Amino acid sequence: MKTRFIFQAAAAAAISAQAGAAHACSTCISGITGPGGERLIDAFNWSVFFLMAMPYAIVFSVLGFFVYAYRRAAKKARAEERRAEEAPVLIPASDLS
Repeated sequence: MKTRFIFQAAAAAAISAQAGAAHACSTCISGITGPGGERLIDAFNWSVFFLMAMPYAIVFSVLGFFVYAYRRAAKKARAEERRAEEAPVLIPASDLS
């Protein structure tokens, strides 16, 4: 257990020793200047947009499937009702006497 703690402390110290890596994040990237800085900011903005939109896309896809299945079942039921109404009425032979 003590070895694990020492390893974690050494890893944290190594990461924090690199000031650029320790303080960089996608929201702090706006401080980038130089060639390609604007394109990098746009790339981060688009990536955040797609990450936020993906759960909604999945939920609406599943809901859309259920709506499609419900409408398909209702259409099939209506078609069966029409066939039942248009079918000739069969009289049992016992009633013909």
